[in-house]
Amino acid sequence: MGKITKTTKKRRWVRISLLILNYIAAAALLCSYAAAYISPLKFWPLAFFGIAYPVILIINLLFVLVWLILWNKFIYLSLLTMLVGIGNLRTIVPVRFGSQKAHSQYSLRVATYNVHSLYGNQADNVLPETRSQVTDFLASENPDLVCVQEFYAIGEEYMKTLHKFSRSIRLGYFFFKNYRDFWQKTKINAIATFSRYPIVDQGFFRLGDKSTFGIFTDIAIKGDTIRVYNLHLESIRLGNDDYSFYSNLTDPAADEKNFSKGSRKMIWKLKKAFTLRAIQVEMLTAHMKYSPYPVLICGDFNDTPSSFAYHTLSKGRNDAFVKSGNEWIGSTYAGRFPAFRIDYMLYDDFFTAISYQKKEVNMSDHYPVISEFSFNH
Repeated sequence: MGKITKTTKKRRWVRISLLILNYIAAAALLCSYAAAYISPLKFWPLAFFGIAYPVILIINLLFVLVWLILWNKFIYLSLLTMLVGIGNLRTIVPVRFGSQKAHSQYSLRVATYNVHSLYGNQADNVLPETRSQVTDFLASENPDLVCVQEFYAIGEEYMKTLHKFSRSIRLGYFFFKNYRDFWQKTKINAIATFSRYPIVDQGFFRLGDKSTFGIFTDIAIKGDTIRVYNLHLESIRLGNDDYSFYSNLTDPAADEKNFSKGSRKMIWKLKKAFTLRAIQVEMLTAHMKYSPYPVLICGDFNDTPSSFAYHTLSKGRNDAFVKSGNEWIGSTYAGRFPAFRIDYMLYDDFFTAISYQKKEVNMSDHYPVISEFSFNH
């Protein structure tokens, strides 16, 4: 028998260590899949795996490459685990054969945009530069329907502000609901939908004494009526101290006590957001179930495609990005945290998404998304 050298032993331990780490990575990937199906109300820690899905996926891909270089049978561990979640993969890397085709003579051009305090935060700042940029941008895109989140203005009677904005983007009908009810008539902070076509019914969603998180509008379009949900699901509500904590994560000189405190605070905020979004989507899906009209969902979900919120709202529906997008990952968030796709357009089979574009304009901490739909008659 050949003598077992120290080098052989070392190689064996390296391989065993790699295999153990690979099992952990594969298990984490399976947990990220489960996050889409198990409500945070039942087991919230899984939601962290869902939000980390892109990172966990890349780690598993690296293991595939490592075993490929070593020409080892363990390549199948991560490879098969990745194939199990092919549906998740398609939400960040859209793979299609052929393009979507229009099924009707006319189309509906739709924009959704979290404008992030559009008109500024000061009463004497009624006409800042950003206001002109956003309205000019939307007018130039010539949409038929615009869903806006964080529509904020102060210093002018709110209905005057809404009519001005509506005229600026050349859409004659609108419905809005403030996140909170204000006694001032010179302040608005709302979710708002603007339409070229008549709005025949509307409503809003709010959990008890918490903020409004969505509105719906029934819109009559050339003999058809559709129901449009404009959503802004629960935010993590990060402050400057949270961003500072995130920025210092890789700083070896960071104070251990502050790190522990920052970690607990961040986990608490994420847990609260995960669970509140779960309650919100349960309320929404119960309402959508009885919609008498085809449903189009637009808005800021504040969550990734691997989340329970996205999976629940997209069940039985199509995603315009998946059907017509051409960009990997397709991040719609332009803030300081890692790039994620958190703004969506989901739709019933009544529609066909014939185009999808994310516009990289720097006027908010989100990018606007624009899609064109035809109707399937």
